[in-house]
Amino acid sequence: MPSGDLFSIGTSGLLAFQRALGTVSHNIANANTEGYSRQSADLVSKPPQANGDGFIGTGVEVGTIRRSYDAFVESSLRSSTSATAEFAAFHALASQLDNVVANSDTGINASLQRFFDSVQDVADTPASPSTRQVMSSEGEQLTTQFNELASWIEGIRGQVNNELQNGVNQINQYSSAVAELNEKIVVELGRAGQPPNDLLDQRDTLIKQMSEWVSVTTLQQDDGAINVLVGSGQALVVANKATSLTTMQQAGDPKQLDIAVQGNAGVLVPVTSQMSGGRIGGVLNFRDQMLDQASNNLGLVAIGLGSFVNEQHRRGMDLDGALGLDFFNIAQPQVLTVAGNPANVAVAFDDVTQLSNADYKLRFNAGTWELSNSLTGQTIPMTGSGTTADPFVAEGMSIEVSGAPVNGDTYLLRPTRNGALEMQMLLANSRQIAAAAPVRSVANTNNTGTGDISAGVVTDIDNPVFQTTPDQLTPPVLMRFTSSTSYDLYDNTNTVTPVLLEAGIAYDPATGGELFPTPGGLDHGYRMRITGAPVAGDEFSTEYNTGGIGDNRNALLLAGLATEKLLYAGSASVTDSYKKLVADVGTGTKQAEINSLAQQRILDQTRATRESISGVNLDEEAANLVRYQQAYQAAAQVIATAGSLFDTLLSAVRS
Repeated sequence: MPSGDLFSIGTSGLLAFQRALGTVSHNIANANTEGYSRQSADLVSKPPQANGDGFIGTGVEVGTIRRSYDAFVESSLRSSTSATAEFAAFHALASQLDNVVANSDTGINASLQRFFDSVQDVADTPASPSTRQVMSSEGEQLTTQFNELASWIEGIRGQVNNELQNGVNQINQYSSAVAELNEKIVVELGRAGQPPNDLLDQRDTLIKQMSEWVSVTTLQQDDGAINVLVGSGQALVVANKATSLTTMQQAGDPKQLDIAVQGNAGVLVPVTSQMSGGRIGGVLNFRDQMLDQASNNLGLVAIGLGSFVNEQHRRGMDLDGALGLDFFNIAQPQVLTVAGNPANVAVAFDDVTQLSNADYKLRFNAGTWELSNSLTGQTIPMTGSGTTADPFVAEGMSIEVSGAPVNGDTYLLRPTRNGALEMQMLLANSRQIAAAAPVRSVANTNNTGTGDISAGVVTDIDNPVFQTTPDQLTPPVLMRFTSSTSYDLYDNTNTVTPVLLEAGIAYDPATGGELFPTPGGLDHGYRMRITGAPVAGDEFSTEYNTGGIGDNRNALLLAGLATEKLLYAGSASVTDSYKKLVADVGTGTKQAEINSLAQQRILDQTRATRESISGVNLDEEAANLVRYQQAYQAAAQVIATAGSLFDTLLSAVRS
């Protein structure tokens, strides 16, 4: 019996150390396999046998093949992988945008400067055909530059959509593979009662790869399956079932994609708001926080430039004596229908100086229209009642609503998104450049006082004085001083018998005074200032600036728009606004770079931590190989000894 015990014990040692050697060999073979966790054979004593002398040991066996695994470290690695991929994706796209908007060849800044320089040249020589032609060409080039930059930005939007589609396809592949592995793992655990380590590693690797696209949370089940939730809680894998993601056009906006899952009856349910982290999170953050803002900012610069130039240009007079026309075409605000009747909402510009770079949601809720910032959700106060006669007014917009809205009707308002894309120059030729002012002042040559009157500035070109009869003031006016401190104002249409408009208008020689508006409320849409000390009988008159081709008053005002702070509630000029766009993109790109580098360091540290726990150390495995080899040889020697004892026993019996 003792020899039989030795055989059994020796055999158990051989088998156990053979399994241990196989495990070490498996580790060495997979030293460079991604996601592989080092395995070790846990050796345990076999149950002893009772004997009259006590309990006798029966040898050794492998309790389990254990993988070196730390769930917390693995979760940290997934989180770090997701965050690193998110910042890297954001930074890659932001760098493309930054390189273009800040580039002197592709950006707008140089074109803006050349345009306003050409306007100044026209102001210097208003009748020169060559300077006018240069201004016309620079205006055309400026609109082309706006169009091309806006189109390039829309190209990045297409790149974002492609990245989302690619990410959804990758995630679907990973989720299907994880579901299949769940099923295999459950079967293997139920059959063998031992963890299928290699399958577990494969599943962890797939989940980590999935985390490169979107943040991942896992829930371990009792049967060995693992449920996978992505983003902020969207279930993607439950046991052996995988939910497929897809992309769909964003409600109301065919140019942008949402991520969705298929709900009941095949209805697609958007889950974009639940997607965060990973490359998809980085792409979505870039689209919402930088791309949309840059596109809106560029559109705002174009709309501001076009509006201010048009307004001032229409106050001028061209070489043929006609009032100025609109210089640029201005894009109108976009209204995108999320839910409701598209015809129920109309939006126009109320005050361009109050516009921001935001998009808005207009929603009918509990019988009331509510306006909010679409990115931040902040409620925006509105004045007015929303009717044609009394529209809602907010953030530089005028909003009219009609029809019979129902709760839930929602509209996306984008006041500036298409501003740069749709900008065009409207003038047919350079003669239409309105460099002159259409009004001028005349001092009677027989005046004896020291009074003077300014040339005049147009404030309201839509005033009937300018619009009633082409190439005329309707009416021209005459100021006749009745004393050094008072004058009467006349309709001077008939210069022989002018018609009194207002009498006894007070004048202070020490401070001077404005011609309009008068104390009686007359306002002809232009301003002229009287200074000095007129005397009784002195006369000043206004008339249409016929033949004033050498006048540069309006050109000077146009050139001044380059630095006049009109946008963002009077805090920035047109050129300032584009510089702000460049600065915002540059700052966002730099911050993304810093975040990406910092997160990469965290990922490197987390990987090192995992390697210290789960990685294969070839030196250590070589030592284990020698140790188990020696143990195996010793177990073989036990069997040899048992055989020798058995042979001795047989010899004794035979004799």
